[in-house]
Amino acid sequence: MIVRSLGLPLALVDVDQALSGQWRVHEHEVDVVRVQDPPYAAWPRLREAGFHPKPQVIMWRAEVRASEDAYLATLSGKDRYDIRSAYRRAADAELLIGTEPLTPALLDEFLELYEKQIAGMRHGWPVAVRQQADILDRARSYCTVTVRSGASLVGACLNEDLPDRDEMRARFSAVTQGQRSGSLSRVLYWETMRRARERGRHWATLGRDVNLYGHLGNAGLFSFKSRLGCTAVPGQAVEPGSGSHQADRVTGFTALSDPALLLAYAAAESEQAAVTAPLSGRLFSAGEVDLRPFRGAGLADLTLHRVRSASG
Repeated sequence: MIVRSLGLPLALVDVDQALSGQWRVHEHEVDVVRVQDPPYAAWPRLREAGFHPKPQVIMWRAEVRASEDAYLATLSGKDRYDIRSAYRRAADAELLIGTEPLTPALLDEFLELYEKQIAGMRHGWPVAVRQQADILDRARSYCTVTVRSGASLVGACLNEDLPDRDEMRARFSAVTQGQRSGSLSRVLYWETMRRARERGRHWATLGRDVNLYGHLGNAGLFSFKSRLGCTAVPGQAVEPGSGSHQADRVTGFTALSDPALLLAYAAAESEQAAVTAPLSGRLFSAGEVDLRPFRGAGLADLTLHRVRSASG
């Protein structure tokens, strides 16, 4: 069955269709062929057939450590420089970085910024707009990092403090178009980690992503979060019930960006072992790609897969 998922053409097939090659009738009509919720017993055969069992959703986690210096020591010199540079640009622009309680008025300000950011994406999905009522219901649990130019909001990150999970979780963030080149997002996430550390939390979780970079987010988002010192883990490892299993095969780039990236389960002796083990990077492109930006993030390995065009 062919469907369009937020602009992405994909074919949903069952395990037998994937293994028998029946999926090839859709090969040039879609960018992805997917088996939804494949049983663990089928994963080895799906891998042999060119499908990649993976978590549907990944979360980005970091242990904030006892001090900022201790955390910075885990990063490369280039990554430390980029963080300092982002703060220098914010200071040069006389931006005010702070924390504000999440009120209906602040949420309205944020959503205006957020919707403009989503509108500029190739396949945007305004999740925060749909969850507005739920966010306000839990407003007291939020710690909102804001960046203002005068009175104007130019960036914000809505962070939920989860003391029972020893975690500060970035739920949604947005910056103005003019601030994206200035790496203001790096400042927002770094401030989130500072707030987590101040409150004695062990973890900072910097968002959750659909596990197919090149669709809702491009592959560069993976590199950005990795360079902040975060590790990508299956959503269900952090929050049971968050997402399911999928097995994907990338077949084209009509709607998917080139390169595309997914994080696959490594081969393991059990389903639980696969969920808790480091993920493996699977990069897809029609041409040559520099792999260096996609290494790290605690990945077990990284492999480039060449995707032939429909005419190839």
